[in-house]
Amino acid sequence: MRREHIKSVILTTLVLVSLVLSYSLWSYQPTYDVIENQDYVQKVSIGAKRDFKDIVIPNLLVVHETNKNYVTTRQDNISPIYRALQKAEIKNFENLTNKTSSLSFESITKGKNKIEIIFPTVVPIETLSKVLKLDAKRLQNVLFDRIIITLSTKPDTSARVYFSNEAQNILYEATFDNSSIISSVEKLRDSYHSFTDSVKYKLESGKMIYLPKKPIKLTTMEFLTTDIDVDKLKDAIFSDPSNVRKENSDSGDTYTDGTRLMTVSPLNRSIAFVNPTATENNNNQSPNLLVQRSVDFINAHGGWTDGYILARVRPENNEVSFRLFVNNLPVYNNATLTTSWGVDDIETFKRPLYKFRIQADKKESEIELLSGSQIMEVIANNKSINKSLIKDISLGYETVFDDFKTSINQPYYNRAIQLKPVWIINYGDSYKKIDQDMLSRTGVNIVGLE
Repeated sequence: MRREHIKSVILTTLVLVSLVLSYSLWSYQPTYDVIENQDYVQKVSIGAKRDFKDIVIPNLLVVHETNKNYVTTRQDNISPIYRALQKAEIKNFENLTNKTSSLSFESITKGKNKIEIIFPTVVPIETLSKVLKLDAKRLQNVLFDRIIITLSTKPDTSARVYFSNEAQNILYEATFDNSSIISSVEKLRDSYHSFTDSVKYKLESGKMIYLPKKPIKLTTMEFLTTDIDVDKLKDAIFSDPSNVRKENSDSGDTYTDGTRLMTVSPLNRSIAFVNPTATENNNNQSPNLLVQRSVDFINAHGGWTDGYILARVRPENNEVSFRLFVNNLPVYNNATLTTSWGVDDIETFKRPLYKFRIQADKKESEIELLSGSQIMEVIANNKSINKSLIKDISLGYETVFDDFKTSINQPYYNRAIQLKPVWIINYGDSYKKIDQDMLSRTGVNIVGLE
């Protein structure tokens, strides 16, 4: 009897131990090391983030009177009326393109008391809707480069506003309550006679431009600069910077993850990124999508370092460029942030490495630039220029890099950049300057910039 009792106790104990072990096995959760997400999330910022209102900005304002055209590039003249226009609700869009003769088109856009607000490039209507209060949901992939309003101080509740694409003769009419811009118009009336008296010229490409009647005097400026940290750019642009290796060469460093490549040019103080893995898009992407993707890409790494604004939209190349503007004039020669896109990813990205620090405290030299009629004469006398390829002619600055104390071993730190006033021709897909220094010796000299 005693033996049977001992067996029962042992059996019960074994059953209890078995139950405890089984429960422990079932409820066990091992502790694993955390595996990081392979999708690299960049936390790099080399400058600032910006909204569309800081990027989509007009660079020219023209006031039309009878046989007179007054032009200003000063933002303190343009901004008040543009900002006031942003507060107005613009609606009732109507396409007048096929209803308007060329004579009526010019009367509507350049008649007496008309104001043209002109952008550096054509802007998708969807992009403008991010800046202005537009009821334009029915309009898609329409591109405009100027807005026209009437120089009126009457508080009309249904004033007309026009959106135009000059080169393509596209014209849309809309209505808005102009009471919000009355004070801006009144201030403009008081000051526009101080604007530059200009002559309008129609290019063979179809665009109307305005060039000054008299020679223009502008000063050369110099800025001390600093360079953007290349390693930060590497971390921002590559999807997984830990896999990127650096290779040194006399012509400049290169960074690659085996497929993508970022090239650093110390001579031009710029970088060029190429992503061959991006699926090529043989169909043009919508202009609005291109602009949106480009702004998002630059914002993702705080890439706005100076006064860059939307300056070129090329749907045929899936490309968007933002140009540096100084004193309200465009800067040329390594002065753009340029993106091009594949189907799902960025294909190429180019940008300067420098950013302005302070303007140098030194005497600025003044340069007298040719008048509009002189410019047109220079172009007419240059038989190598195909006039149909000229898309625009404008004042701007050329960057001149100071190579003093620069060697191949220490290529780019704290160098000065000079901004020299020049006349610029937008020629085909490139830009050329009119080199006035050579005019007296050779008669005509047109030099490529970028």
